[in-house]
Amino acid sequence: MTKGKPFPIIIRFCIPILLGSLFQQAYNMVDALIVRRFVGLDEMGAVLSTGSLHFMIIGGIIGLTTGFSIPISRSFGAGDHVEMRKLAANAFYLCGFFSVILTALTLVFIRQLLVFMQTPAETIEAAYSYIIVLFGSIPVIMAYNILVALLRSLGDSKTPLYFLTVSCFLNIILDLLFIAVFKWGTAGAAWATVISTFVAVVLCFIHIRKNFPALYFGKGEFKFCRKRSAVLLRNGVPMALQFSITAVGSVIIQRAVNSFGAIAVSAIGTAARLQIFVMQPMEALGLTMATYCAQNLGAGKLHRIKKGIRLSMITVLIYSVVTGLLIIFAGRYLAFLIIGLGAGSAEESAGIAEAMGYIKQFQIVNGSFHWLLGILFIVRNSVQGLGYSKVTMLAGVSELFARAAVAFMLVPFFGFNAICFANPMAWLAADILLIIVFLTLMRKFSRINRHDLKGKIS
Repeated sequence: MTKGKPFPIIIRFCIPILLGSLFQQAYNMVDALIVRRFVGLDEMGAVLSTGSLHFMIIGGIIGLTTGFSIPISRSFGAGDHVEMRKLAANAFYLCGFFSVILTALTLVFIRQLLVFMQTPAETIEAAYSYIIVLFGSIPVIMAYNILVALLRSLGDSKTPLYFLTVSCFLNIILDLLFIAVFKWGTAGAAWATVISTFVAVVLCFIHIRKNFPALYFGKGEFKFCRKRSAVLLRNGVPMALQFSITAVGSVIIQRAVNSFGAIAVSAIGTAARLQIFVMQPMEALGLTMATYCAQNLGAGKLHRIKKGIRLSMITVLIYSVVTGLLIIFAGRYLAFLIIGLGAGSAEESAGIAEAMGYIKQFQIVNGSFHWLLGILFIVRNSVQGLGYSKVTMLAGVSELFARAAVAFMLVPFFGFNAICFANPMAWLAADILLIIVFLTLMRKFSRINRHDLKGKIS
């Protein structure tokens, strides 16, 4: 990513990440749809209600492994393959350690977290059956994300897409088998996801062994090193905390949503899942900028960093405005296709009508401020790629405080209206901090010539 015109390179790298993310979200949505069709509306709400809790852990894993990939990308961009392999080896050791810790903690405290979130009594057992299986598979999820992060750090964003496509179709088949045939309920949806992810891990590992000689470890290169582990942790932990802290705010908001009952849970879960689909291009472009900035920083090419960020920002602003309008004017029709699936009794039809009212209100508010989210993805990941991961963690703290303020201070007075403004307030709080830091960094780097910049990186 250090040669050629920046924008075509960024787009070519971004598209496979985007398609992979869409596939991943697609089979998450399939879980909910199949549960809705063959089990019921409340059970679908149970699956969707665990989304914020799931992201608190899985988002932390994604942040950790993405952060680990930043120094690996820098070494690759600088042409130092020996250092790159040593960093990769220590990333594997650290991922193993965190897998054990996270699995143990989540399995012990998961029920207490569901109770804290005020999960409705009619859905808590279904939610527990779903999330306990996913959290028991944290080592598999960690393995998948570190292998994908490693491939992307070396400039290969296409292969993870191919394997994720296979995983997606396998997940759909297993969903139908476990839920429709075996009648395993929400646990069946979780097992389908775990098995599909494990297949993707095996495929990634085989591909790396066969096609990346730069990752063939030489004698003494696979040793644990405290110094290199510290470098990885300085990049990975703040980014993991940034994801997890952001998710804690979402858990707090989910607790407030749960207090409105199972119908509101299903409504917000559906609306939020659709919003996640729409934001995937912005997230993919942001992840691309993290690798792009890291590799060009390693090569000492500051002018490419500036140009790439400028072009990406223009692109994401245009996209976010267009999709924000689509969410406002068309989002509720898409939501109805999901939540209205298989409606039967008059009571269920009345519940769907109530849910659609919640969805419409939520989508109008969030769609109006979608551009704030676009800015957040580009600036946050660019700052991360430039090596200032602690700042992104502080941005996550800003989001947490904003969501907590809504849940504890505004919801008691304004009810559901306040919940609709939780995301925009969180995006704004993070944007203010990140933009100030980003502009400061650009001025700082402008005073450093190319030779000095490479010296600082080394």
